[in-house]
Amino acid sequence: TAPSGTNSQRWTFTIVPDRPSVERVGEVVSDFFRRLNGLAGRGSVRLLSRIFDRKDRLGVYYREYYDSVKEALDGWDRERRDRLFHGAPAAILVGAAPGASCPSEDALLASQNILLAAHAMGLGTCLIGFVVEAMRSDRKIAQALGIPRGERTYAVIAIGHPAERYRRAAGRKKVTPRYFEVS
Repeated sequence: TAPSGTNSQRWTFTIVPDRPSVERVGEVVSDFFRRLNGLAGRGSVRLLSRIFDRKDRLGVYYREYYDSVKEALDGWDRERRDRLFHGAPAAILVGAAPGASCPSEDALLASQNILLAAHAMGLGTCLIGFVVEAMRSDRKIAQALGIPRGERTYAVIAIGHPAERYRRAAGRKKVTPRYFEVS
């Protein structure tokens, strides 16, 4: 029931209904990050990448994510500790099919509705950005999950019964709005 730009309603939903399927998604995504960490861990590759990529994306990845991704992959390999989906028994991939006028906005509006509905049902959720980024970078992941060519995933939601119950929402930074008005 989320709104969509020009009422195109081109959202797509891929349901990952059980823990073995969630783990399979995790394995496919982990393979991507193993390859990426392999490249990022080589100084000569980072140097070449920096020469040809003004934004130095591989270098930024190395500095900001390499260590934590390596630790997460090691934890999965050694102990099956799931730092990607946090043990969730199911997931929902929210995307948009071609033809949407505002595909990312539409998918994210639908995702917010899913998050709110899950909370109202007593379920816990977590947006999993590492999966979205891996899918953006490697089309083979979408193919492995049966997502048609031309469709893009904008949000991945882990969903399940939370292990913890909180009395209140997590604190948020104070928002300072800006005002614009014609005098």
